[in-house]
Amino acid sequence: MAKTKIHVGLEIGTSKTCMVVGEVKPDATVTIIGVGEVPSEGVVRGEIEDTSKVIQCVYDAWNMAQDHADVDIMTVYLSVTGAHIVGQNNRGTFRLPPDESIISQEHMDEVTEIARDVALGPEQFVLHRVPGLFSVDGQENLTNPAGLTGRTLDIDCHIIHGIKSRITNSFRCVREVPLDIADVVFAPIATAQFVLNRQVKQAGALLIDMGAGTTDYVLYLDGQLVASGCVPLGGDHISNDITLMTGIPLPQAELLKKTEGDANSFSGKTNEMVRVRGEGGMKDAAVERNVLNEIIRSRLLEIFNLVKSSLPKDTFKGNRCHGVYLCGGASLMRGVGELASHVFGVAISRPTLSKNGAPSYLDDPRYCTAIGLIRYAQILDAELPPQRSWLGRLFGLFSKERS
Repeated sequence: MAKTKIHVGLEIGTSKTCMVVGEVKPDATVTIIGVGEVPSEGVVRGEIEDTSKVIQCVYDAWNMAQDHADVDIMTVYLSVTGAHIVGQNNRGTFRLPPDESIISQEHMDEVTEIARDVALGPEQFVLHRVPGLFSVDGQENLTNPAGLTGRTLDIDCHIIHGIKSRITNSFRCVREVPLDIADVVFAPIATAQFVLNRQVKQAGALLIDMGAGTTDYVLYLDGQLVASGCVPLGGDHISNDITLMTGIPLPQAELLKKTEGDANSFSGKTNEMVRVRGEGGMKDAAVERNVLNEIIRSRLLEIFNLVKSSLPKDTFKGNRCHGVYLCGGASLMRGVGELASHVFGVAISRPTLSKNGAPSYLDDPRYCTAIGLIRYAQILDAELPPQRSWLGRLFGLFSKERS
């Protein structure tokens, strides 16, 4: 008789370290039974700069999650991000031998391996290899060409890789807690498993995860992953901009951004003054609303245009991409959706994920990545037999015996 399984997702972000515990039932439904969250320290723009502080944050989130879920947590799925992580497409081409004319499974396997094999430097580490659809003699978008007549078989593979040493820093912090790592996932890949369903990916969707220190993205066209990456800018940079441009202390700038700012700065009253009370001996601060909005708008325009410039040039032509999906804490700012619609020229959507009575964090875009890791683990369970992680075989960091 099938039993329930426990999967745990761990996100070490710029602003928060979050561990989410999910219970996967035999009917494949998932219930979030525990969350541990603490403010992050030692992380800048999604990358680890102080391992001792990060280890303590992971340890605290771990204890909170165990207490909340009332389970022992030994293994986690870990998300990583950072500007060093990039996605690229590699095309594999296989020409059938002269005495063969029917595409077989062996031919499909051969061309897929060719597409997966991209030359990278020794300092690089591949996180994901995601094959796309086949083409036969120019006939595109074939899911299973076995049995077709043809001479040339092609397939594109989207490969996501990053600097090995920086990824290893995350591994080692988690191992020091000590926790085992079942797998490591580029953060927006995990987020997409939770936010985007198959129909949305087929229609064309750009997911933008707007964090405190980074903005991650993945693009699906015709159901296939075709672009991914990380822009090293996020909500914290907007707060810093407000401080630099107005002289308002950072804590008050952060509060103004959240409570008074509007990225869609053409709307509403713009000439009035907005004020925020000082705390801890700080003086009250004030700034013209139009100045505040323009600072926010300028930085967000930079972020959105950097994402757009990294996508295929025909992404938004001919209805190839039907929508942009925003998540992450920075996406909660007023006017962000309207500004994104102006930049990308398509409909903007936000996650609406929970059912009536479900915990509120299921509808909170700040938790999409950590919860998405549980969905990612669920998909791996369905696709792969139990085995030791290939990451573990490479780094020797996983399934380590405990004393």
